[in-house]
Amino acid sequence: MLSDETNSLAPLDAFQAGVRNVCGQFLVSPPDGARDMRGLITLKQRQALAVAVVRNSAARINRDWRCIRQDSAEHLFLVLQKSGHSVMRQGDADVRLAPGDFIMIDSAYPSRFLYGDSGSLQYSVHLNRSEFAHRFGTAALGGCPIPGSTEIGMALRATIDRLVNSEDAAAAQQHFIGEAFFNLMGAYLCGLEAGTLASARTSDELLVTKARAYIRQRFRDPACTPASVASAMGVSLRALQRRFQAAGLSLSECLIATRLDYVCNRLMAQKSAGTSERISTIAFDAGFNDLSYFNRQFRARFRVPPGEYRLHAATSSAKNPTQ
Repeated sequence: MLSDETNSLAPLDAFQAGVRNVCGQFLVSPPDGARDMRGLITLKQRQALAVAVVRNSAARINRDWRCIRQDSAEHLFLVLQKSGHSVMRQGDADVRLAPGDFIMIDSAYPSRFLYGDSGSLQYSVHLNRSEFAHRFGTAALGGCPIPGSTEIGMALRATIDRLVNSEDAAAAQQHFIGEAFFNLMGAYLCGLEAGTLASARTSDELLVTKARAYIRQRFRDPACTPASVASAMGVSLRALQRRFQAAGLSLSECLIATRLDYVCNRLMAQKSAGTSERISTIAFDAGFNDLSYFNRQFRARFRVPPGEYRLHAATSSAKNPTQ
């Protein structure tokens, strides 16, 4: 059962401020034709984990590059749809969430949340990027869904419910519930990489999910190409391209986007650490082997060259030292 504090929803300005304080910079938009909406966000701190309880009647919540440059982007968010429905987008596909479904959102990259007319209740587990990388590595997971109908999905949902409602539990009990959550996440990620436990619901979706997991693991190798991914999946390049197209995706664009995400993540990390590294070094480390091609792709994606993007990130950090 939800805390009583989520039963009284606040107007748009207060909800926007609450989202900013708890999750970082997001833009909240009321439904079309409406001047206002109502919502409430509260944070449940549970030892090493924090869970935001978000109830709202918003039509749209966006996080664009301008928002990202205004805060530290230090978290991943595992979002659980508790009630209502939503459509979330990060990366190259929309993910429809029904009650019980999950999606992983990376705060370092743009995302979009669309909600239905009936309102929405979500739990958002805040995962510190450094802690997550220490436990599971640095694979890009933004936009990765976990259907609530899977065994892992059901176990995660029960564990998060327990976390939210463990306010009066002893610190040791909260700690072990948190560790149970991380163990389930580890099991999910291992299964995703192996292709034995995926977010897919059909064999074609499973193949696409396995290919995307393979890309996340191998993209830094310049020899990782669409053809090599298809070979690793045991299908022809054309067959894999058709599977991606059927899912509304592009195999080549997924590979390029993963490499560009890695570059962006490194540039954001430099902003936080106050360090500087040659952009060419980062590009080659991301798997690009042609700097001209890299620069064209970066400009097409982010609308600025990489040097200017890093400069804006550093300037934003200097102007917002407490964020």
